[in-house]
Amino acid sequence: MIRNKLIYILVLGFLFSNSVKAQDEPQLTKEVQVIKPYEPSISDAFKITRLPKITDTVKTVPEIRYVLRTKPMNIGFNVDPIKPAKMVGEPLPKLYNSYVKMGVGTKTLPMLEAYVNNKRSEDFSIGAYYKFDNSFAKVKLKNDNREFAGYSDNNLRFFGKKFLKNSTIYGDLGLLSNTRYFYGYNTSIDTSLNKDDIKQNYLSFDINGGYKSNYIDSSHINYDFAFAVGYTKDLFEHNEFSFKIKGDVNKIFTSEMVGVKFDLENYSKNQNLDSTNNFIIRLNPWLGKFGKKWRVKAGIDMYSDIRGDKTRSFYYPVGSLEYDIANHYLIPYIGVNGKLEINSFNKISKENPFVIPGTSLINTDHKIILYGGVRGNFNSTTYYNLKLTYSLIDDLPLYVNDFVTTHNVANQFGVVYDDIELLHYFGEFSITPSEKLMFNIQANYRDYKTTNEAKAWHKPAFNLSFSTKYNLQKKIIVMADILAIGKRYAKLDNNTINELETAIDINLSGEYRYSKSLSGFIRLNNILSENYYEWNNYPTYGFNVLIGATYSF
Repeated sequence: MIRNKLIYILVLGFLFSNSVKAQDEPQLTKEVQVIKPYEPSISDAFKITRLPKITDTVKTVPEIRYVLRTKPMNIGFNVDPIKPAKMVGEPLPKLYNSYVKMGVGTKTLPMLEAYVNNKRSEDFSIGAYYKFDNSFAKVKLKNDNREFAGYSDNNLRFFGKKFLKNSTIYGDLGLLSNTRYFYGYNTSIDTSLNKDDIKQNYLSFDINGGYKSNYIDSSHINYDFAFAVGYTKDLFEHNEFSFKIKGDVNKIFTSEMVGVKFDLENYSKNQNLDSTNNFIIRLNPWLGKFGKKWRVKAGIDMYSDIRGDKTRSFYYPVGSLEYDIANHYLIPYIGVNGKLEINSFNKISKENPFVIPGTSLINTDHKIILYGGVRGNFNSTTYYNLKLTYSLIDDLPLYVNDFVTTHNVANQFGVVYDDIELLHYFGEFSITPSEKLMFNIQANYRDYKTTNEAKAWHKPAFNLSFSTKYNLQKKIIVMADILAIGKRYAKLDNNTINELETAIDINLSGEYRYSKSLSGFIRLNNILSENYYEWNNYPTYGFNVLIGATYSF
């Protein structure tokens, strides 16, 4: 840059010297034509951006120390604590979990019923129940004779549950005594019955227990294992001992469910009844799949019936399908299954207490059961179910009057077995318009086609039950029940058929609650006073009244 400045000064000096010299010389006349004025210019200067670098191999890291001295700051005001809010809940209502009921009537004297249970508890539930009901009534037979037709029932039961975190231990034991009298005899013969000679008593004891899961999370395995021990004897030294082990295990996946059921049952009898023991093994594996509107299940039910040296095996298909078409309003369903029905001494004595003591029994084979129907809810208070079932049944027990053993008195029943083809129509309708009012009606129609017998003895083709309940201001409760039974047929000694007429049984009852702990009741049974026949030669009670009181605590 200094160099350029020197050159520029020299050029200016040279020009200046020439100008001075020209002034000294004589002037000449010249014409100069200026085309463009002179415009001096200077070239741009560029800065050298290259800077010197210093490379230092020693780096010094400064050490900085901070010294903090805490000092409380006076904020100038005091904090008053806020009292915590308290939620005042409603006190739990008093729980009336126990009661005693007593009553007397024209056919019943007396009636006593008691139930006791512990208070609210998240750990356990324990209680007891007892009922005593007996009668000293007489009924009129076809020959206008009045025979003693009393009964006596005693039922005592203890029960309990222990609630664990994810499971429940449960159990119960009971003692049951039922006394009946064979008062219904063949009125075509001249005979008289002694009360002590026609008495029968069934005494049974049972103990049951189990352990089951109560998971609310479907990811766990659900289970229910149970056992039962029973003993039954009658007044004629016939007895039966039973032992059962049952299990049910299942698991729910995302949209699938698998499970298995198994039963082991053993029935042993004394020499007077039947010395042949009966052992039954059941295994039922199954699987299911479900969606938001449909559910399907399939499996197989296998039984082994071991009686003495004979063993019979049974295999039943198990399947069902249902689909919710209209949001619980319309749910059609179909299915197929079967079962082996155990006809034990205890079961038969409860079904027909007038059976001949010591009757030998065999099990019933429900070979196939096909069913289909539709069910649903019109709303939260209305429910209906219509169902059609077709069954093939082998060895169905039918009760016929025994004329041989009883020497034509025919006041006891023997058992005959027949193969049946059954078509069963079932309908149910239930409506609860409010907490005060309830209606329920059920109807059954059965079409029996027998193989060897002329009729399905004592099996009604039609039966209907209707019940209603009305609660007026939680003070007065009125209930009504109507039971209708269609025609039935009984087999007589000469193979003639006796037709048992259709029967209608109407019952009314009312309860007045004087307080939450004390109430009185009245029952009017068989208002139409029809002495209809439930079993051939056995008329039922006519019109009768029962009144009593209930105390809850």
